[in-house]
Amino acid sequence: MPRTATRHPSEPKTTVLFKGGTPPISIDDLFKRVFWKSDFLAREASSFWREVKKMEPTGMPIQAWKDWIAKRNMSVGQFYNMIHGLVGAGLIGKLETKWHLSDGFSRELSEMLKICGSESRS
Repeated sequence: MPRTATRHPSEPKTTVLFKGGTPPISIDDLFKRVFWKSDFLAREASSFWREVKKMEPTGMPIQAWKDWIAKRNMSVGQFYNMIHGLVGAGLIGKLETKWHLSDGFSRELSEMLKICGSESRS
């Protein structure tokens, strides 16, 4: 019997590390929590996110990955792991043929705060 996917490929997900009582103090600290398995990917993701941010509102062309890995001494696999983490966390998204900033991460945190706030008042 063929295996079935546990989730649809268009529903990216990643794990973000929460540390109770120690909020992130910088954007770089936030990226360390998304890429908690690799300091290298955390730094690269932070740099990539900043580049995407600079290119808004037009966005960064998808094909920029070739130049990115050549300049940054990254493998293709490392680049894809970085992209999957950024998209999965809701920090960037693909629109047509370009990478753009996404508000998915902020929206999800906002929803968590609403739930936590409503539960603590009950």
